[in-house]
Amino acid sequence: MNAKTFVPTTFRRMRSLIAFVVLVCAMAGQALADGKMFGKEDVPPSIPYQRAIILFDEGVETLILQSRYEIPGGDGKPVLGWVVPVPAVPEVASIPAEVARDLFWTLDRRSRPTVTVVSSMVFTGLFLSVAGLSLLTLLLCLISFVLPLPRWFRDRRGRFARYAMWGVLLCFLMLFIVPNFVLTRGKSGVEVVSEQHVGIYDVRVIRSDDVGTLIDWLNENQFTFGDKDSTVFNSYVSKDWCFVVAIINPGTEQDERRIVADGLAAPLILRFPHPNPVYPVALTGTGGFETEILVYLASSVKMTCKGRLALRYAGPLNGGRLDFLQYGVSPKDFFDSEALDYPCLCKFKGRLTPEEMSEDIDFAIDPDQTPYREHIVRW
Repeated sequence: MNAKTFVPTTFRRMRSLIAFVVLVCAMAGQALADGKMFGKEDVPPSIPYQRAIILFDEGVETLILQSRYEIPGGDGKPVLGWVVPVPAVPEVASIPAEVARDLFWTLDRRSRPTVTVVSSMVFTGLFLSVAGLSLLTLLLCLISFVLPLPRWFRDRRGRFARYAMWGVLLCFLMLFIVPNFVLTRGKSGVEVVSEQHVGIYDVRVIRSDDVGTLIDWLNENQFTFGDKDSTVFNSYVSKDWCFVVAIINPGTEQDERRIVADGLAAPLILRFPHPNPVYPVALTGTGGFETEILVYLASSVKMTCKGRLALRYAGPLNGGRLDFLQYGVSPKDFFDSEALDYPCLCKFKGRLTPEEMSEDIDFAIDPDQTPYREHIVRW
């Protein structure tokens, strides 16, 4: 290569190199931005899952229950029924599934954990280091064509430019390879207290003083309970609890979004008096499966469940209101708009084995009223 062609050729190389650097920097910036996005609470795809909102105020609990549901086939027969033990005869209501989805999404946003992504921090440091070295190399290359340099350097500047280009390319390849490598790691003895249709549910509230007749009545009404369930039912009967029997019967004119959203059926809402918040899980435990449970508890103070579920958030409800609950509720006057004011929100979540669900989850006032937000460190 003669002197007349060396400089234009080298400048063309340098121009291509600069374009490559700009392109890779833009791609790196986009990767960093994506790494800071975190989605809503996921519904586990393969295990039993249920979530709830508990509103508690002056000895009255409102329990909003939601569980997994699949739209039935063309026969239109109900495919999901609940038996929910409650300590007193409840008021019953429901809200559409799409409203519940928005409500849980809102609570998730307010209680989202603080997340520190270590890989993003490492990636940022590595990117800044490599970018600085690359820019320094480019600067030296440009200076070599402007300023008078020693003869030994001028004689080797063509080779130096080639080495510099390969060095910059190798640095940027390492910039992407390293983070990606790190990230790849009806009978007698059973009293039907009430019957009503709310939302998509046919609901009956029953009570009994005999476990055998109670189980027989449930089996006659298309539920399947056996002797292994007798112990749990007996514990509820001995405490004079009631049972809410709810079967999904949406009818033919219901919009599917009101029946199911994100694979979860429209919630069943139960309001009853009780001295402290309670989440009944003992009957769920007789199914023999691990179950993931998510509970939001809104009240006037921070609550604890003594470690039965992990505390993920405890703090203000950001305005303290749950006006979402009024949208589409059936019956329409179930919620008093003046009463949907709760200063504190607690979030509990965990995966429980059948043995861990042998007793209901009782909540109590936490002696430590310090606000808490979960902090997650992940790659």
